[in-house]
Amino acid sequence: MILYSKKIVTEQGIIDGYLVFENDKIVDIVRKDVETLKADMDLGDNIVIPGIFDTHNHGYMGYDPSNVERGVDEVKGYCKALASAGVTSIFPTTDNEEGAFRNVVQAIKEGTDGARILGIHSEGPYLNRVGEKGVDTGHPEIDLKHVQDMIDEGEGYLRLVALAPELEGSKEMIRLLNKNGVRAAFAHSNQTYEEALESFKDGISVITHTANVMAGLHHRNMGGLGAAILNDEVYNELICDGLHVRNEMIDIILRVKRDAFNKVMMISDNVHFGGLKPGRYSAGPFGPVNITEEGFCLTDTGRLAGSAKPVLFGMKNLVKNLHLPLEKVCVIASLNPCKVYGFADRKGSLRVGKDADFVVIDEDFNCLYTFREGRKVYDHDTDTDLANPLAENDRIG
Repeated sequence: MILYSKKIVTEQGIIDGYLVFENDKIVDIVRKDVETLKADMDLGDNIVIPGIFDTHNHGYMGYDPSNVERGVDEVKGYCKALASAGVTSIFPTTDNEEGAFRNVVQAIKEGTDGARILGIHSEGPYLNRVGEKGVDTGHPEIDLKHVQDMIDEGEGYLRLVALAPELEGSKEMIRLLNKNGVRAAFAHSNQTYEEALESFKDGISVITHTANVMAGLHHRNMGGLGAAILNDEVYNELICDGLHVRNEMIDIILRVKRDAFNKVMMISDNVHFGGLKPGRYSAGPFGPVNITEEGFCLTDTGRLAGSAKPVLFGMKNLVKNLHLPLEKVCVIASLNPCKVYGFADRKGSLRVGKDADFVVIDEDFNCLYTFREGRKVYDHDTDTDLANPLAENDRIG
């Protein structure tokens, strides 16, 4: 199949030309000024970008991969819904307290129509941060047998576990994770700058939603955030919606972090009410949540409880408001997570020989079509109602 677009975001830059793919692979990328091909789809001014890889996502459009009672179909509906936001690769983010890994693993084995699941991300359960609103919910004690059970029940698909490294037993937990090929992430932590740097030496290699739920910057106390930015080795997840982290702080992170555009990974941190209409919903991560018009997800105390906007919204924010080049934004939304987790040989960018994972967007960053491995898994003209019908039961205002 041959697609034509005036703007195809490739590894060599943005070109006016043709994307040629057969079966599941890209077989050619041709500049229009070199050769004119007969296109099967003429996309005109619409833009072709690499498929998004969201490594931190708790749900979307009413689908919750942690909802064990709804079974594997909940996970499959979630993956289909994600395709409407340009996501072609995903780490469902859940813990295994109710056995959620089982459904995710089953969905991987059976296959999904939408985003492909490349692994599992467990944010917790060993977290500690009180947070800016002072809501201390306590924390569980680290149980290494439980951690080993998580690894075993993930059946090789557990790729990332987030923890607060100040908790007793964290060093042993980090070693156990790394020994089994699982990255450990710094998350929901009260650690100081100096303590955080020591935890990185213990084997922490990823920063969970940088700046959120960690001790912030002060000119006499650099906090965990200062360590996350100034350490050159760790990789930084970053929510780029302009809501969880102000655009000025995003700008600081991207200027100060050494080699930032190879170290930052854009994430959504979507809760399962992301993508739904604004309103008040029951069954949020900390009880009822309020999805606001601008995209906040807040508890009744005002505490942030995840995001309601997808990565594609963050990409728009970086391009339109921070004036970053689209090709650089695509690197942090697609290629960098593929590099960190070992998929860059076949995913994350538009290059001959890689999987035909790509998204067609308009100038306002609306997703028009999503292709995963050469197959159209989202079409804005026909896939008009992907929300979980059960989610309406959760709407309470």
